[in-house]
Order: sequence, then structure tokens, then C-alpha cells
Amino acid sequence: MPEGHTIHALAARLDRAFAGGEVEATSPQGRFAVEAAQLDGRRLCESTAVGKHLFVAFEADLLLHVHLGLIGQFPVKPTEQDAPPAPVGAVRLRMVGESHYADLRGPMICALVTPERMGEVTSALGPDPLDPGAEADRAWQRIRRSRKPIAELIMNQSF
Repeated sequence: MPEGHTIHALAARLDRAFAGGEVEATSPQGRFAVEAAQLDGRRLCESTAVGKHLFVAFEADLLLHVHLGLIGQFPVKPTEQDAPPAPVGAVRLRMVGESHYADLRGPMICALVTPERMGEVTSALGPDPLDPGAEADRAWQRIRRSRKPIAELIMNQSF
């Protein structure tokens, strides 16, 4: 399962590859076709990681929420030729930019959400240890009150 640091790195890769540019979005698998059509041709503004949740903001206040779960993958690759290769396997979402493409496979969550929904998801999480602005004292107080092993608490995203 991809952990938080992997999602933070993915957000950075998505930003380097796509931020500021228009993205061609499709759903080769078909399960995300309606939503991909809404993203198609939109400018990708920024990607944000909060714990194991990835939020990708597009113009027009469109937010893509991705949680890779156990088997999800979202590699960002440079386009080698004039166009990316044909999708392989069950690609839920393909994003193509000027010089890169990214294929999302097997996510636990892949949805367009409102900013309010993003707030609901993130408010249910504890402080992200990789966020320099996180409230570390809040997490420490909750950890100190618990009798559970630290390893178990760290795996619990609400802590």
C-alpha cells in the first residue's frame, strides 16, 4: 500500500509534469468517462497530498480525489514519441499533457469532489507528519492518551 510519503512524491510529480497546463483526460476503462470528460481540456492548477489522499485541483473548481488503496498505481511518465503509448490494462483515468502522461489504475477512490467534501475528508484525518504546518502537538496529545502501541496509532490516519 502506498504510504503518505509516496503520495506526497506523487503530488510533486504531477505538479512538475502538468501544473499550469491543459490536460487531456480520458477513461480508457470507461468507469470514469463522465468525470474525465469534465476534466478534459482543463488546466491543472495543483496537486495536494493529505496523508494517503491525493487531491488534484483543476480550473473551474474541479477537484479530483484519489486514494490508491492496496493496489492502486498512478505513474507519471514522459511522452517518448509524439504521443503516449496505448493504455495497457484497466486504466481508470489517463491524463496527457505537453510532455508527460499519467495512467491511474486500481484506485480505491477516484472521484470528482467539491471543496466541501475535501474538507470533510481532511478534517477526519490527524495531522500529516509530512506537512510542515501540521499541528504536531494535537497528534502528540492524542497519542499520549492512548494505551495502544505506537505502531498501531501511526497506521490509524485519524491520529
